[in-house]
Amino acid sequence: MNLHRLRCFLAVVDTGTVTAAARRLRIAQPALSRQVHALEREVGLQLFTRHHNKLRLTPAGVEFARMVRHLIVLSDDVHAAAGGLASGAVRRLVVAATPTTITGLIAPFVATLGAADPLLLTRPAGHLELYDALRGGVDAIVSPASPEAGFARHRLGAVALRAFVSPDHPWARERRAAVGLAELTGQPLILPSDATTSRRVLDTAVARCGLAYDAVEECDDGNTVQANAAAGRGVAVLTDPPRFGTYPVSVREDSDDPGSELTVHLHAAWRPQHYASSLIEDLVRRLGRFLGSPEHLRPHARHEHPGACRDGMENLAERYWPASEPRA
Repeated sequence: MNLHRLRCFLAVVDTGTVTAAARRLRIAQPALSRQVHALEREVGLQLFTRHHNKLRLTPAGVEFARMVRHLIVLSDDVHAAAGGLASGAVRRLVVAATPTTITGLIAPFVATLGAADPLLLTRPAGHLELYDALRGGVDAIVSPASPEAGFARHRLGAVALRAFVSPDHPWARERRAAVGLAELTGQPLILPSDATTSRRVLDTAVARCGLAYDAVEECDDGNTVQANAAAGRGVAVLTDPPRFGTYPVSVREDSDDPGSELTVHLHAAWRPQHYASSLIEDLVRRLGRFLGSPEHLRPHARHEHPGACRDGMENLAERYWPASEPRA
């Protein structure tokens, strides 16, 4: 079966029209239409019906598309495996994760990899889209969502949910190590939307404690959320590392109970039949150990140019970590 023809079919499935698919594939629309019609004749199935100028998959087309996606992933694996065998090593792997996980965990981990490790690239996706990305061909995912059956997986650990305030906030001046939900919910909060796992963890805990928010602004960009907290516009609640000089405070259901700290659990998953399955497992175990160390929360200032001008400014690592991070 012609793989190019199958990729043409999936392009039409994903875009909904032959015109959009032709634009994505950079081929002429009549040529793409011929490929789709030839595929229907080859397999003896009607794959599409037309509805309001868009193409919809027939029931047979839905099942056929699922099988084609699986076949394309296997084909890509074969090509990647052949390239690895030719060079004697796996050269690159792609990991899908949420933007927060990429920024706060995977990117700092990548900075610790050595020359013998593969090039590790990331692909951002919403937490509900991660397993679809895995089925669609990425090599592995790091997910806060519930694991799905049929994939190899490894529990990485938990990421703490923390409140971030400006250096002038009373919690920062008092060097607070933790805040309880009763006090937190009385603050003007800047939170990610309820489409995120961290927000759902916070909302669930607030409801469990019989509390409610006084004032909430929502934004799904972690940098913007912390920038506003640094400017004194409210208290940010995220799993990100500190940025912009914000002061981080542990979030607990009860401020006096360390065991009530709010966390988001992460796991890695990959296809067990992946040609580099053993290498992926080794990397995710190393990622789990990295998550369990304080290093992933520290700015990686060691990569700065040694002659960088500081002009009396504090070293970033001193500014964001030892001088501002509470000690238990």
